[in-house]
Amino acid sequence: MTPKPDRSDMANPRNLAWIDIYEHTLSKGLQGGSTVGTFVGLPYALYKGPRALPNIIGRTGRAAFWGGAIGFSLMAPVTYLALKDQDDYAMFDRAYRLRHNLLQRRCDQFGAFSGSVFAVIAPLINIPGVAPMRRILYGFYIGTAVGVAVHVATAGMVKEE
Repeated sequence: MTPKPDRSDMANPRNLAWIDIYEHTLSKGLQGGSTVGTFVGLPYALYKGPRALPNIIGRTGRAAFWGGAIGFSLMAPVTYLALKDQDDYAMFDRAYRLRHNLLQRRCDQFGAFSGSVFAVIAPLINIPGVAPMRRILYGFYIGTAVGVAVHVATAGMVKEE
């Protein structure tokens, strides 16, 4: 019979800091990738007609979706490589600074809120050849990019505590 592993120290916040760091980096990968995808895909959609709003949203949404998916999937190995040699205290310190940084929290809130709003509105737009579930995803990714852009544009007005 094998002994049970000792989990008495699992409540120690230092042991759970890697979860906060991965959550942060994965969300930043999604936000950054969807932002790049949106702002690269929008001019392409305008150039590559037809210039009807549903077609522009469809092409931009596709670019935002793939940008977000690529950014999200690349961040896990990059984070692992950055954290593999750090001790518990360094990871706890980094996670603490991420959780308590006003502008980081604000960027995440703007991205999540606008992504949610766009995801609710997107199924109402009839995009040719795009299923309703995919419209929700496109709306979420475009909305996340818009939220990040609004945060960046207005971040100078916020005073860090």
